[in-house]
Amino acid sequence: MRRISLLFLVILAILVLSTCEEFDPQWAGKWVATVDTAVITLDLGKWEGTLTVENSDPPPEGATLTIVEGELDGDENTIIAEITSIYREFQDYPDETIDNPFFIILYITCPPDPNEFPGCLGLDYPCSASYTIEGDTITLTGDLILALTNKATNTLIATKL
Repeated sequence: MRRISLLFLVILAILVLSTCEEFDPQWAGKWVATVDTAVITLDLGKWEGTLTVENSDPPPEGATLTIVEGELDGDENTIIAEITSIYREFQDYPDETIDNPFFIILYITCPPDPNEFPGCLGLDYPCSASYTIEGDTITLTGDLILALTNKATNTLIATKL
């Protein structure tokens, strides 16, 4: 009798878990925005994404091209990105690729000081941004956007391609 009761509970638990709705992120797709002299392209999948910033007029220590790849998570209001690699091209400095998790976290979290570690963002880790989607437009807001736009804005409005 105990085996039948246990089997019934296991089957009931499987049925309950299988009927739970899985979160289907609406951010998935390719989005593009222009901020000052930078074109920002977001290629976001369900659980991973790539962000590309092409800057035609960067500040002296700024990158002309930045490609950030990472794993995504979140809910109906927030995207959380765990960055797995950062690639940057500069006009006057050697290009760099950061793919070591320790250096990625250091790059993101350290206070900005060009003398110690150029380009540090001084953000929390993992990075997050709140978002809303209306039609073919996504609006992202947060400190990560502020850092990626060279402090031009903390809000990014992008259009779906």
